[in-house]
Amino acid sequence: MNSGVLTFIITPFILAVLMWLGVHLRKRFSKPKSENEVQRPGKFNIFILRFITLLAIFCAIPMGIGLIMGAIEMGTVFSVMAIMFGAAAVIIKREYDMSYHENDEYFILKAKNKKYHVLYENIIDWQPSYNEIKVLDESRTDGEYIRVSIAIIKPEIFLRKITKMTFEGRFPRMDDKEPNDPNREHEITGYLINNGYGYLVKD
Repeated sequence: MNSGVLTFIITPFILAVLMWLGVHLRKRFSKPKSENEVQRPGKFNIFILRFITLLAIFCAIPMGIGLIMGAIEMGTVFSVMAIMFGAAAVIIKREYDMSYHENDEYFILKAKNKKYHVLYENIIDWQPSYNEIKVLDESRTDGEYIRVSIAIIKPEIFLRKITKMTFEGRFPRMDDKEPNDPNREHEITGYLINNGYGYLVKD
């Protein structure tokens, strides 16, 4: 197999492994930093971002050398890696540009240049998602679900409220896929346990 083709196959695999490892370690060790009850991405999350950025820079140096020296294959390989790591760094930086504040009545989320002020009593639906939970606020006119991270930050009050409201029957299932769980009680319980918030169920 041509070495260039092999590189194009191996490079995405390496990037995928590094991303998976970063997500796994973040789940185990990351804690958000809190100042005046406002949560932001913690040190471990920032470390991941800086590590990916350094990888992009590290790949850009031999890329430049290869192109200058006329080593086309070397330049191509490292340019692909630099672009992939650079794109990953941009995506991660955008995801980490957030702040979160919650109390017993509402939460305020600032993410991706948008600000959401959500009263718990206005939430009419929730949907599970990877590393986040999506909620629908009936007071908003756009009808879009608001994505709240459960990995970068720790929205425990919010999750307790959603759990309580679910058990009160506020979010009944709209289909017949799970006839034994019409109020989605099993769904919210499983969701919390699978995402490391099982202690909230016990509470």
